[in-house]
Order: sequence, then C-alpha cells, then structure tokens
Amino acid sequence: MEKHLRIIFVADLTLNSMIVHELLKDAKKPMNPSKKFKFRDTVLDSSNEIVLKIINEINDLYGKKGNSAYYGIFKQEITERGPIPNAIEHFIAKKKPTSQEFIDLTVEIMKKLADEAEEQLWSSGGVIVFADYIKDGVHFFLVTMIKQKEGIRLSAKLEPELLEQLDLTKINQAARINFDKFLKYQNSSDIDKNDLSYLSFISTTAQQTASGYFILALGCDKGINSNKATKNLPNEVMKFFSRHPELKNHSRDFKNEVVNYLENQIGSGKPAKLSDVASMAIKHMTYIDEDKREELSSTLISYLNSEEIRIPVEFNVNQAGLNQILNVKYKGEGFSFNFEKALLGTTGDADICYNSENQSLTFSKLPKEAIKHIEAALKEKETIGTGDGKD
Repeated sequence: MEKHLRIIFVADLTLNSMIVHELLKDAKKPMNPSKKFKFRDTVLDSSNEIVLKIINEINDLYGKKGNSAYYGIFKQEITERGPIPNAIEHFIAKKKPTSQEFIDLTVEIMKKLADEAEEQLWSSGGVIVFADYIKDGVHFFLVTMIKQKEGIRLSAKLEPELLEQLDLTKINQAARINFDKFLKYQNSSDIDKNDLSYLSFISTTAQQTASGYFILALGCDKGINSNKATKNLPNEVMKFFSRHPELKNHSRDFKNEVVNYLENQIGSGKPAKLSDVASMAIKHMTYIDEDKREELSSTLISYLNSEEIRIPVEFNVNQAGLNQILNVKYKGEGFSFNFEKALLGTTGDADICYNSENQSLTFSKLPKEAIKHIEAALKEKETIGTGDGKD
C-alpha cells in the first residue's frame, strides 16, 4: 500500500512534500530533444535540515523587494490555459494526496515547461523546486526556478576549490497557489470572483518572452483585481506609515500623494508600480538615516505585496476604484474645501454631513489643530471689529 505524504513541522512552516528536478537548456541554444530534463524519482527527506533550509529561504524571499509578485488566477480560456491548471486543481481537490501523485504532478509540469522553453531560443533552464507546504496556517503549492552559481570553498588541505551551489538570494521564476483562496474562489459567485485571486507569480516579465515561458506553461493570468488594488493602495500605505512612529506624522500626506499618483497614472495610461510608491515614500524619510530609509522602503513593499494585502507589483489603475477614493474638492468665491470621500455622509454620525434640504455641509469631530485655527480666526475677527456685524 502506498504511503501518504509525511508531514514535518519546522517552526511555523509545515512541509508536506518537496522535490527538485532540473530543466536542461542554455540561453540562445536550441534544446537537446534527448536531454531536456534531469528527474528525481522520490520526494526529498522532509527531516533533512538542508531541505528545510531551502524551502524556508525561498518562502522568505517570496514577495520581498526584488522578488515582488503579481496576483491573478489561471487563464479561463481552454485554448490558452493548457493542461497544468486542471492538473493542479485535481491535486488540490485531494484531501490526502500520495507522494506518487505529487511526483506525477511535478513531472507533468516539467514536461510543459520544456515545451514552452523550446519555443523560446533565449530561454534558459535551471533547478525547479516543487513544494507542498503550510506557512502561518496557509496551505501553498509552490513551483519555483532557482539558478546555480559558482562558489569557492577550502579543501581539507585549506586549498581554494570551485564548487557549484544554489543561488538562494533571488527567485528567478515562481508561481504559488493558495489552496484556501482557491477553494473560496471555486465556491464564489461570478460577481464575487472579480475581487478574488488565489495565484501569485514572480517573473521578470509576464509576457511571451525568454523568461515568460515559465508563466505561460503554468497558465497564469495577471491583471485582475485592479479595482481592489486601486482602492486599497492609499489606505494600506497610510496604515503602514501610521504604525511606524518615525513616519506617523506623514501618513495622511503620503496617502494623498499616492492618490494623486494613481490619478496621474490613469490619466497618462500607465500602470501603477510599487517601485514608484517606494521612491515616493523615501521622499518622506529625508530626516531618517540612509540605512533605515532603505529598510523601511523595502518593508513597505514587502507589506503591500504580501499574501495578506496582495497589492500586485504592477497593475492598471481602475477608474471605478479611483472614483471611490478621490477627494471631494471645490474652490469657489470666498471658500474652498478638500476632504476624503469616505468622510462624507448624510446622517448625523458622519464626519462631514450633507443636508440636502437646506443644502448645508456640517463638519464634526474636528481635529484639535483645526479648532485652534478656527477659534483664532474668530478672535481675530472680533478684535478688528467685524466679528458680529458690530462697528
């Protein structure tokens, strides 16, 4: 009887299964039809400290600056998605997949990767790591390519020797499926699906180019959730700034700057990029030392691009989403106002209440600084004799 996958716990990561294969292809050279792969036929020992180190380091890299992720779903058109999405969906549907079922899935993915790589002369192969694991209570299936690099070690005689080692400083290509979000998506209405995604992927480009073959083979589709990303980005940057004492006083100004940025991007037809947001954030940190600025900037991108917040590394600004966060602005004769749309309402508990009957606008819960300015202005009016219409 076949054994089911063994589960090993490491801190907050639970490794169900992991295997490594190799895709053999050099850039600018056609693939050798008789030597496309190097397969491993058994799962790796989940209790091996080196195995655990690899998956932990890859997981820690995922979504960090330089390894930021796109979010999306599998392609829906049958002619575009290929066989891999169905194979992964079938695997997810199994409550307790066997080790052989896991291996079979990885082999099927490898064959599709080779097919797509063969079509791209400039594409290159690498070590492909497959892992089924749980991190912070979230169940993932990960496919990632990492490259090898030359290193140096000392022999027993203390002589330097060249060696080849895995480069765990950067993810070359990757796709990761969130099991829980996938099941939620499957059970949601068509309308609700517009705001959901379960797939994330890392690629230097998501197009059909030398590196894009990896994403094509897996049937990934980016660009959904632009409405949600548009609405969430300003609020999330404000939350991040508010949680850091050295940035707190700049939180609202930075939020407004991000809203203006989104407005400019949609006006110019350009996508919003987290790299732009990071550059804007640094301008609010000029009084912080350089190392700390870089650390905060990187942490901001990791937070926005995290599995929880899910702001894509790049997305098209959505007009409907933008309309919901744009400020209410007016400048007329004698007065002007500029406030967040979320503060406006028609009931007494709203921060800014509009009464349609008498066409009035009432501001409540005024900040102390605003109250000081208003009271000072009233006092000044009384001093110069114009406060109550008296001479």
